[in-house]
Amino acid sequence: MDYRVNENGQKCASCVLCTTGQYLEVKSESANLARIREHIKQIGNHCNLDEKQIFDIQVAVGEATANAVEHGSPRGSDNCVRIGFQCDCDALTITVRDEGKFRRRMPAPNSENENFRGRGIPLMLALMDKVTIDEAKDGTCVVLVKKIGNGNHDKRA
Repeated sequence: MDYRVNENGQKCASCVLCTTGQYLEVKSESANLARIREHIKQIGNHCNLDEKQIFDIQVAVGEATANAVEHGSPRGSDNCVRIGFQCDCDALTITVRDEGKFRRRMPAPNSENENFRGRGIPLMLALMDKVTIDEAKDGTCVVLVKKIGNGNHDKRA
């Protein structure tokens, strides 16, 4: 990764996350979730996010990626999941793209769902500042936004 940081510890305009963005493409296999979490940790550290913010992003992206692997990969591990990262110094935007069809299934608010399935979207909504799900014929794109702003740059010691 090509990160450039100024003397104040904040990223500058030449940072790859601010200029062109960055993406990670992995085979659609749950074994890659740990690699994705580590990548998010590196990006979170670069953006001076605190550990809670990084954890929230890891969980939300993990949910989106797990859904992409399980539901958005009609050919299994022959499919890929692409995770994009873009920063504008106010927010970190993460996109998770798969190659399958999205099935809208939300649990009822007071559901006695014994198997605890279908909780990923509410979890993403709780952990991120904005979540959108875009459906297309060639796949689904989940967009997750976490505000970082200048206030968050000062939280790290």
